[in-house]
Amino acid sequence: MNEIRDAAASLQKLLVALEREEKQDTSSLTCITTNSLKTRIAELERQMTDVVEEKDYWMRRCVMYEASFATMVRRTRTNSELREIADTISSPKSSSLSGHHTVEDIVDPTVPPAVLANRSSFRLLQCNNEECEVITAHNRTIRTQCRAKNNVQLMWETPPTTVLLVKKPNEPTVTRSMLEVATWLMQEKNMCVYLEPAVHGDVDLPGSLTWTNTQDWHAKQYKIDFVVSFGGDGTVLWVSSLFNTNVPPVFSFAMGSLGFLTPFEVSRYDEYLTHLIRGAFHLSLRQRLLCTIIRANSTPHVEPIQMPVHALNEVVVDRGQSAALVDLDCYCDDVELTKISADGIIIASPTGSTAYSLSAGGSMTHPSVPCMLFTPICPHSLSFRPLLFHDSATLKIVVPITARTSTVMVSFDGKLRVQMSSGDALHVRVSTFPLPSVCNLNENEDWFESVKSNLNWNQRKEQKPLAAATTLVDS
Repeated sequence: MNEIRDAAASLQKLLVALEREEKQDTSSLTCITTNSLKTRIAELERQMTDVVEEKDYWMRRCVMYEASFATMVRRTRTNSELREIADTISSPKSSSLSGHHTVEDIVDPTVPPAVLANRSSFRLLQCNNEECEVITAHNRTIRTQCRAKNNVQLMWETPPTTVLLVKKPNEPTVTRSMLEVATWLMQEKNMCVYLEPAVHGDVDLPGSLTWTNTQDWHAKQYKIDFVVSFGGDGTVLWVSSLFNTNVPPVFSFAMGSLGFLTPFEVSRYDEYLTHLIRGAFHLSLRQRLLCTIIRANSTPHVEPIQMPVHALNEVVVDRGQSAALVDLDCYCDDVELTKISADGIIIASPTGSTAYSLSAGGSMTHPSVPCMLFTPICPHSLSFRPLLFHDSATLKIVVPITARTSTVMVSFDGKLRVQMSSGDALHVRVSTFPLPSVCNLNENEDWFESVKSNLNWNQRKEQKPLAAATTLVDS
């Protein structure tokens, strides 16, 4: 509906300009253009009216559904929540999944359409924590589509002009490589190069830029077209922490230890970066976790870090300095899930599935799987197995007032430790701002190669073939 309203407003402005020009130029061409614009505006207004009427209808249906559903779960939604849900409903008459997005041409060949016509017609109201969509079930059949997108390519519409270089600290070799690449970018590609303030003060790189404080960085970060990282996975985690909302594409040179996120060799930087600047490269959209701590105490509390926090790998709630187990209450979408008695709990992204979560017994997860991992740390239970939650869930970890250990520690990507006390709650959900990591080949090949090379996944000596099989091969 917003798109229709914006289009109508833009055409209205154009119409005003044409009418002003028509008074000066009475040619037939101008009159035809003005009349066609008036017709188009009227059509958009009718379409917007239809959308409003349909959304009002689904709003009423949504209210009726919530009223009946609340009697079962004993939980009601406010009118503002219901209206917010209804406002996100996509109309079948505009751009919802009931149009060309559905697989309407694919039907079950074993069932004639005349047989399916005996079913009652229906629609599906499909919602997550971001939006709702009205889906028309063609041929009265419910079908699904693959939601994961593991083949993402970025193509520049205009050439990039500004780059941020981030390096691993206290490594002279890394510093020399960064200076060589920075000089090449400025001289050969005529690019504007930004460095972090600490790095900018330590190196001699005439023509490079930086920022002075947090407010200055917030203003300048939106000028960055892409980021080049020199280091290991920890350097990429640091890059993620610099951007609290949208992250530009991150190109990572492998100059650290493990390299799940660093597929490029710095020795071929000119070849790789030339290809990057030209565009049309693959991206791996690495999901990040959006984390917020809600304090039980209403008195003002000075947080050591700014909330909310984005974590690329994981957020960990643990016992900190205490030697005792921590007791935690866990909720999923405000529904009580379980009580935790353990050393802690790890909520990880698919990227973090090969980090701390893996050490605690969690599954390795492909980076394109839209999910959150829920992995306990040394639970005092034989049946507490790791879980995966869908990416639209909101997890809440609460320190109960009755817990013997009144304080726990929360860390984000292995740093930024924050204390939580009795009654405090940690809210975690998948952020809408991923970290776009530039791939060497593509997401599949890069990830499988990193798992095999870094973790030696499923590598063992092959068994010798039987003598009979060897004879058959030779013959």
